[in-house]
Amino acid sequence: MTLGTVQQMLGSAVERYGESPAIVTASSTESFRQLGEAVAGAAESIRRRGAAPGDRVLIVAPNSSALIHAWLGVICAGGIPAAVNPASTAAELDYFSKDLEPKLTLMEGDIQEVPPPPRPSPVNGGGQTNGLDVAAIVYTSGTTSRPKGVMVRHAAYTESGMSFPSWIGLRGQQRLWACLPLFHINAQAYSLMSSLAHGFSLAVSERFHASTFWRDARDLQVTSVNVVGAMLDFLAKQPESAWVESPLRTIYSAPGPDPKERAALESRFHVRIVTGYGMTENPFGCAESATSRDKPGCVGRPRQPVSGFFENRLRVVRPDGSEAGEGEVGELRFQNPVMTPGYWNAPEITAATLADGWLHTGDAGTRDGDGDVFISGRYKEMIRRRGENIAPAEIEDVLRAHAAVETVAVIGIDAGLQEEEVLAVVVLRQGASADEDALKAFAAARLAAFKVPSRIAFRGSLPMTPTQRIAKDILRREYGRAG
Repeated sequence: MTLGTVQQMLGSAVERYGESPAIVTASSTESFRQLGEAVAGAAESIRRRGAAPGDRVLIVAPNSSALIHAWLGVICAGGIPAAVNPASTAAELDYFSKDLEPKLTLMEGDIQEVPPPPRPSPVNGGGQTNGLDVAAIVYTSGTTSRPKGVMVRHAAYTESGMSFPSWIGLRGQQRLWACLPLFHINAQAYSLMSSLAHGFSLAVSERFHASTFWRDARDLQVTSVNVVGAMLDFLAKQPESAWVESPLRTIYSAPGPDPKERAALESRFHVRIVTGYGMTENPFGCAESATSRDKPGCVGRPRQPVSGFFENRLRVVRPDGSEAGEGEVGELRFQNPVMTPGYWNAPEITAATLADGWLHTGDAGTRDGDGDVFISGRYKEMIRRRGENIAPAEIEDVLRAHAAVETVAVIGIDAGLQEEEVLAVVVLRQGASADEDALKAFAAARLAAFKVPSRIAFRGSLPMTPTQRIAKDILRREYGRAG
């Protein structure tokens, strides 16, 4: 079995695809040859600044071709890059720096102009030869705690890049679109690595803009894009006139909309929407199956590598460690050789997360008779009420179906004696109205009594993380104890 490295994949792409377009922005196009030269230049610059193999390098910059050059350049120099959100506050950057202890910190201005090396240097230098070595560190968005630095193996990137197009049904030549941040695993492992593995061009935008999304797709001539669920919501709220014809035909969304909403969006936008499930710790999560598409809340079955070099295994586990039965909620646990070896500078969290050789995801879910997987929510977010476990996602789905509700977050709030009450934080649609009693009655008609929210609060918007997940930790701090 041979699991490749990022350097090897880049070197192969430069050799195989040469003058084909690699990186496309609104103002420039760069071939694979030029990409290789730019990365070699960045690697040489990083070496000259004192970074040795194994050193960490913090990168603070928005999406751009220069960010890709720097990130790949650190890897090709044998270092370990950690790209973080350029919108981070001074306190957040101080945390990253203290946690990572980087040899170098590269800001946006440091990476814009990197001269090519005096003589062409191989892009696979730096001494990295093992696909199971750590290639990069990716900080999670920290919805419930301080961000953790997930160590990502070379093979997690290369095997994901080779496999991702097959997971979402891409065929033929493609132009992928990185409008998700390149400081997170989705754009790194699925978009950038797929372009290197298959010779696809990669369009890069600094950020996602709902109001110009379709015009940008047309101008960049993209055929496929990855989004998170909230971005689909933003697109759905745009006026009909915002859509324009473009080559964009495939949208990968995680999480995805329910089947009826997906069908409506596919018809409106003339695209195919594919859903799945993955995480920084294991890009090999789940992908749509032949039977999963019409099942609400379903993310398909465990993704497998096209190389066939290993199996991505999944268990659904009860709290006592035994296997959960069909349809029974348990924790999703994965095992494969490319999943994370752990968290940087966090041995205790690593030991708990990788106990018994399986990745404990913290996600609650079920598996049906077809083998398809359903996500119920985060285990830490499961609400314990009247001796019953409640999945917030179930209540959120019900309330979101109310005509007046735009979005909702359900959390448990401490009621004492190890009990919780159910709080739903609701954002109403513009111009719509509904009071607490009306929404409780709506929920009571569709949920068991113990699942009906004991309290409903209204807000103009929900706090979000940089990757557009609801920051429930903020809501818990704000609403505190029950009563």
